[in-house]
Amino acid sequence: MTINRRNLAAAGVAAATLAAVGAALPARAQSKSESTWDLIKRTGKVRMGVFEYPPYFVRDKASGEWGGAMVEMGKDIAKELKVTYEPVEVGGFAEAVLSLQAGKVDMNFGLQATPLRATAIDFAGPIYWIEWVTVNNPKFKAKVWADYNKKDVKVAVMTGTSDSLLLSKMAPLATKIEMQDIAQVALAVSSGRADAFTTTVLASMVMKSKNPGLGDFVNPTPRVALPGYIGMRMEDDARWSKFLNRWAEWNILLGHNETRMKDALKKDGLEVPSTVSFSPN
Repeated sequence: MTINRRNLAAAGVAAATLAAVGAALPARAQSKSESTWDLIKRTGKVRMGVFEYPPYFVRDKASGEWGGAMVEMGKDIAKELKVTYEPVEVGGFAEAVLSLQAGKVDMNFGLQATPLRATAIDFAGPIYWIEWVTVNNPKFKAKVWADYNKKDVKVAVMTGTSDSLLLSKMAPLATKIEMQDIAQVALAVSSGRADAFTTTVLASMVMKSKNPGLGDFVNPTPRVALPGYIGMRMEDDARWSKFLNRWAEWNILLGHNETRMKDALKKDGLEVPSTVSFSPN
């Protein structure tokens, strides 16, 4: 879904250099001099940040296993590298930068490459393009961005996300109500605390299907679509970046990522409208 940026904090990974410690390093520890590429090859694992955000990341309540469009992409990357895919739960998009800087994960998916984020982490991609839409409270009948651009209109968004930035761009006069996760955002609208919410087309479709108290699904004009990227740590070794960029290019050109996005929605019984595309056009 997923116009998608956050508070930045810095955290270092404390370890001696690989040369000094060698095989004595714990299996998951990463020295400051060890690149992400070397870490993945040494441990045989690639770690991806996940959190409940359908259809990007979905945890099966019975098994606890993670699925979703981004998870399928992460698994394919692990398959290409011939390593194990390891999902690591993080605290939403708001922790995307910190979890990378702290060495908690090797990659985070579904990010927009904002100028501010680019001062803290690197990006690979794009891996897809996503449209931003709105979902109204049943009593609220907005159709275009100008309808939302009023002080007395309350619009809910997830804090620290591109949703919030997009709202500030497209409807700067709207009263912004910030929530921690998408479920709280949807509840704010269905309960009448907010008149509408804005997020990606995918997340909007999922939330509307699960919340009968929500009103109209709207693709307001002018159309807004942004590319989504893979976030990674800044480092001198370019092998991880080169691999992810070539993976992204290959999977976009062959249509694999668009298929993964649509398949994730179909598992929830949803069909993407024919007017919605995950390509740049």
